[in-house]
Amino acid sequence: MKALFLSAAIALASMSCFAQASDHSTVHVGLVLTNIIQINPPVDGMGAIFNSASDYTNGEDLVDIWGNPTSDFSVYSNRNFNVTIKAASATFSYFNPLSPTNPNMPCSILKYRCSANSTGGTNNAPSFTALSTSNAPLISGGTAGANKQFSVRFKADPGWSYGGGLYGLDVVLTATQL
Repeated sequence: MKALFLSAAIALASMSCFAQASDHSTVHVGLVLTNIIQINPPVDGMGAIFNSASDYTNGEDLVDIWGNPTSDFSVYSNRNFNVTIKAASATFSYFNPLSPTNPNMPCSILKYRCSANSTGGTNNAPSFTALSTSNAPLISGGTAGANKQFSVRFKADPGWSYGGGLYGLDVVLTATQL
């Protein structure tokens, strides 16, 4: 019997010599991704000076402070997107201390067009279109990704109906995920 116990002890001891030399553990990793969309720049400025008969007759292309005729934008979105454009108000604001009565220049004298589009979507404004206070499609079906660029040109054509002064209007571009 002693020999049996001794044999069993040796067998158990030899089994532990061949035991597993490694082990593993699992780490579960979770990511919370939110849908994001961003349009840059958040603010841009463009303008025109009407100081000749030709300007009033033919209208003027707006330029930024460096003389560039386009307002350039980039969209960053993790989903496909659309871009719309509209005027923030129906009429231009007006400032002239010598003639304080607002002549109520309508937003529709400002025209826009999408002059460049590398968003992967459809340019819905390839020619000049009058601005309104309703959202109008500018880009449809832009593809998801970073730095999806497009440019907008503006032209003001107020004609001969409005007196001198400083006129201002905010134009709102909205990028919306699909």
